[in-house]
Amino acid sequence: MKIWPHSFEFRRRVALGPGGDLILKSRIRNTNNEGEPFSFTFANHTYFSVSDISGVRVEGLKTLDYLDNLQKMKRFTEHGDAITFASEVDRIYLSTPAKISILDHEKKRSFVLRKDGLPDAVVWNPWDKKAKSMADFGDDEYKHMVCVEAAAIEKPITLKPGEEWNGTLELSTV
Repeated sequence: MKIWPHSFEFRRRVALGPGGDLILKSRIRNTNNEGEPFSFTFANHTYFSVSDISGVRVEGLKTLDYLDNLQKMKRFTEHGDAITFASEVDRIYLSTPAKISILDHEKKRSFVLRKDGLPDAVVWNPWDKKAKSMADFGDDEYKHMVCVEAAAIEKPITLKPGEEWNGTLELSTV
């Protein structure tokens, strides 16, 4: 209650679909009986193992606006066909489509994120300098990971007493 002084219920259902897809369903309900609404943001911190970050592409975000955390949350528009990595990336893409893909050409596989109730997406890789400064991150681990998170950040979700929010993330490998 010191960190989050609101009465709520959070439920997470984790399931494996028939084709091996991982399905994460989240539900947050305001259980406050005193009539107080609350607002929150939400992100699934999904990290993906990749062969080499310099050969990875994130597709499905072309022409979308994003907030760049490396530039004090300044707003930009994505112009490339795909996001590629040659340095640190820390962005919040806004009003994203229901499907985003991560292509790992070396491993000849793609991860597909399908989402509902999560309008935004975070794309992050700390690159070498930040990775070395992080106590819980190996110096070279940035080379073999990318974080693409289904999220609700730009417009916080507000729940009145008794209201609930649902968000679903489905992850598959192709």
